[in-house]
Amino acid sequence: MEKKQRKEREFLMRRRAILAEAEKRFSVRGYHNVTVAQIAKASGFSTGALYQYFDSKEHLYTTMIFEKLTLMYDAVRRAVSSADSLQDRIAAVIDSQLRFVEENADFCRIFLRGEGDLSPDMTDTMRRRLRNDYFRHLSFVENILKAGMKKGMIRRLPSHETAAALSHLIRAASMDWMFLQPKEPLVSKTQIILDIFLNGVKNHDR
Repeated sequence: MEKKQRKEREFLMRRRAILAEAEKRFSVRGYHNVTVAQIAKASGFSTGALYQYFDSKEHLYTTMIFEKLTLMYDAVRRAVSSADSLQDRIAAVIDSQLRFVEENADFCRIFLRGEGDLSPDMTDTMRRRLRNDYFRHLSFVENILKAGMKKGMIRRLPSHETAAALSHLIRAASMDWMFLQPKEPLVSKTQIILDIFLNGVKNHDR
């Protein structure tokens, strides 16, 4: 049993190393300009050995995308689960997503760039799953907002559109940070996003 567990740990460790090297190279050179041989060599494997972990470059690429996004969505859920008030839960959604972007900038560049070199079947499959995962996440955020609406803490607006608006604010701040590369950390934008989302930009004193 111990030997089997050690082999499983070694398998996962090597797999993570391959994914990490692939992420670095895809971020700098793009999907089309990176070969499996280059990723294998950078990871300390032969090309043949790499295929023991991933069936193809497309499989490696899509695995990297989905596993990273799963990490982000899971991080959001963990952060929200430890928050008490409605405002803290919304702040947790914002903060955890911004923190993920800041800590995974290489991956986010890949994701923002998009790839047109995948096969049509793989592209369709990938888009379908990305869409499903996104709407599942949006539904999670929507349920947080619905609870606030039910208690009268948030205006009764269409919940799906309200959750999407929050998502777009987070995405806009993330893209701005990645393109401009300012010195201040991205997570420093949590409070301004929270303020805009909860209070809007209208001066209510006028």
